[in-house]
Amino acid sequence: MAYFSNKLAFITGGSSGIGLATANLLARQGCSLVLFARGQALLDEACRTIEAVINKTSQSVQAISMDVADHHAVRQKIKTAVEKFGIPDLLINCAGVSSAGCFENISYDQFDQCMKINVYGTRNTVSAMLPYMKQKGSGHIVNISSMAGLIGMFGYSSYCTTKYALVGFTECLRSELKRYNIRVTLVCPPEVKTPFVEKEAAALPREARAVKTFAGLLTPEKAARAIVRGVKSGTFLVVPGILAKSLYFWHRISNGFLTRMPSDWIVKLVAWRSGK
Repeated sequence: MAYFSNKLAFITGGSSGIGLATANLLARQGCSLVLFARGQALLDEACRTIEAVINKTSQSVQAISMDVADHHAVRQKIKTAVEKFGIPDLLINCAGVSSAGCFENISYDQFDQCMKINVYGTRNTVSAMLPYMKQKGSGHIVNISSMAGLIGMFGYSSYCTTKYALVGFTECLRSELKRYNIRVTLVCPPEVKTPFVEKEAAALPREARAVKTFAGLLTPEKAARAIVRGVKSGTFLVVPGILAKSLYFWHRISNGFLTRMPSDWIVKLVAWRSGK
């Protein structure tokens, strides 16, 4: 029997990008799903796509509109979802926003929004779900951070701040939740080809664009496959992609020297070419 057969997953950010790709893959492996995102229209479209590949006699896919940054709404909507569909075996926190630009150009409101969605959004869903998983005596929580949560990057001061925070948060959860038989997985992908990539292009400094190529570019489907493998194996840290794995390896063994030095060199080169 497949690992995910007859299991239930709640996925935030499930209407697009990594969340939708992961939902599609889990559905093909027998998992029932409840998708959460802010936009109802995209959620409905995601459900129609997934319904085409599920076994309707044993699986279901549901959608609930939810803003993860709204603490009170999250508690209520998770409660409603659990009452209607049951306590999930798997909670995958994919909801998030990108934020590009040098720190001096980022307003307080922009920084605050990024923190509320990426950090507090994940905190809110975990907090709302934890009592139910404890009651069940099992569960698996997956938090999506980024390579930008492992290695700081030019032009991503607010985004890196949130993703580093998620790394620390998830490390603590791993240790604290073991006693409740709740597993935790941290996923740190490089750049993934999602709608965020197009949206951030206008604000992305040239230096950041040049540096990002070091870690490679993944499709949402490849990131989803890495997530699913990590959940099956019970792996804590998942870094999808060969280039990203290599970059993180050299960063760790050199105490950052072998990533900071070429990054600084590229930033200087791009600035020189652009006449800065």
